[in-house]
Amino acid sequence: MKTLITISVILLLAVDGFSKPPAENNKYNKWLTPSYFRGYNVLYIPPKTLQDFIDFRNYGGNLFSINLSGFLKEDPPYDTVIANIAATDQLVSYCRQSGVHYVMAVRSGPGAYDTYLESIGLTGESRIWNTGNTAEQQLYASMLKMIVNRYRDDTLFAGINLVIEPRPKVRSIQANTSERYKFFLESTYNIHMDQVYSFFVSEIRGVDENIPVILENFAYSTPELFPPYVIDDPYIIYSAHDYQPNEYTKSAVPFSMNYPGVYWNITFLTQVLYDSSFIANTIFGRVNDFQATTHKPVLIGEIGIQNPQNGGPEFLKDVLGTAVSRGWHFALWEWRGMRTGNEWSIEQFQEPTHAHWIQVLKLFKAPPVPGQITPENESIVNTLTPVFVWDSLTSFTTYDLVIANKTGLTVASFEDIPNARLTYSGPALSPGVYYKWKVRSKNPGGMDENESPWSQERGFRISTLLPVSNNNNEIPSDFRLLQNFPNPFNPTTLIKYELSKNTNVVIKIYDVSGRLVNEAINEYKQAGIYNLEFNASSLSSGVYYYKIITDYFTDTKKMILIK
Repeated sequence: MKTLITISVILLLAVDGFSKPPAENNKYNKWLTPSYFRGYNVLYIPPKTLQDFIDFRNYGGNLFSINLSGFLKEDPPYDTVIANIAATDQLVSYCRQSGVHYVMAVRSGPGAYDTYLESIGLTGESRIWNTGNTAEQQLYASMLKMIVNRYRDDTLFAGINLVIEPRPKVRSIQANTSERYKFFLESTYNIHMDQVYSFFVSEIRGVDENIPVILENFAYSTPELFPPYVIDDPYIIYSAHDYQPNEYTKSAVPFSMNYPGVYWNITFLTQVLYDSSFIANTIFGRVNDFQATTHKPVLIGEIGIQNPQNGGPEFLKDVLGTAVSRGWHFALWEWRGMRTGNEWSIEQFQEPTHAHWIQVLKLFKAPPVPGQITPENESIVNTLTPVFVWDSLTSFTTYDLVIANKTGLTVASFEDIPNARLTYSGPALSPGVYYKWKVRSKNPGGMDENESPWSQERGFRISTLLPVSNNNNEIPSDFRLLQNFPNPFNPTTLIKYELSKNTNVVIKIYDVSGRLVNEAINEYKQAGIYNLEFNASSLSSGVYYYKIITDYFTDTKKMILIK
């Protein structure tokens, strides 16, 4: 249902039942890694940008479930919908540019209406499941093959979800178990979902033998009506959606509902207490049983809350924590679907410290390794308090920074830096000494998996163009320009000068004919003792003069460059 912002969860476990997949299916093998995929669903509307996808990756997401409208119309003459293809291509392009995996989740097609529009009466009832409707089933299968064939060669294309929230006769069947629902579908309405699914899968296998196929169970994919039909194919992922408890997750008023709390439940058909135990053992109980007996992959496709609620962080912890602890993969709904107010959009929760989203990010992957900006590798830094700058990722990301000496011994470390820059404030650095720095990013989870790997180390040297340390902060008693050292030199030399007062300082370099060849410094300086490193690599061998000009003092000395 599209008015509910939801969480998509995917379970992938080792398959050791029938149809065990061979090891070379790289796409399916990713699903076999516990909790490998953690991400979001995404729609065309509102329009998304490449930056939305980059931001998603920077929050630690690595999977988008692209909810696409049919490439063919639902009704005769079943025209190709160019706009839907173009919109899907655009989202795929963003995935490719940002390096995010994606699955195709099909919302409509010949004989099948969007389940949300169907549920609120804006369309008729989907015909795709009706036995004997081979014409529309064949057209729908052709559309699925079109989608798979279009993206099959993309390594980021991780699977296809055949139908979002199938709901044949859902309002006509009074059933609170999958067995009852299946019985009524088959005996009363002559609907056999397993036959339709098997046909779709066999048709897809004619295009791609290895693409993972996601199947959802009936009645909006409710997990308490799990399991769905089991299809004998080596690369099937089974799916359910969860909206329980509806009063809590769908409330339009922020902070108006409580968790834990007493709400109506489909299994017991009465009011029950929803808490962590109930979510783990009842809401997901049938899913757990299916997992234990078949060892087949399972997707829980939608869970969430439309607005922040009392106990929301605990609710999210119980839902997502159950998923991650059992090796399930998850994808929240819907990435930046709403951009104002309190709705379920990552920057929008209006609560101190954004507790809802911090809870979500605890169970996300780590953000990317931040790109280092300054100091650049092997650069000269003209300050004893360098400013370290790296790529800014998200509003929730924090960073750790380590500075070490040339041998790798840590000089200073800084943790939980809130911004993508730090002005050094650790133990004193020394002019002329070589240092290395590295940085990593973190989600606010406090666990190892919330931390990115460290960046590569970048080296830098503190310039000698810096004040020399004075014991007891001694201020020189007079102005002086000292002889450069070494002299003669090639190509660098050190020019030392002393200032007894704060003043403007200009140091200029002249050749033997009196022509100005370099202005080494021109700035305001505090009283103190300074070393200026002059690099003459662009000059020819010969005699040169360096001249200091201050508000109180001038002097000139000779130096010799020998190459």
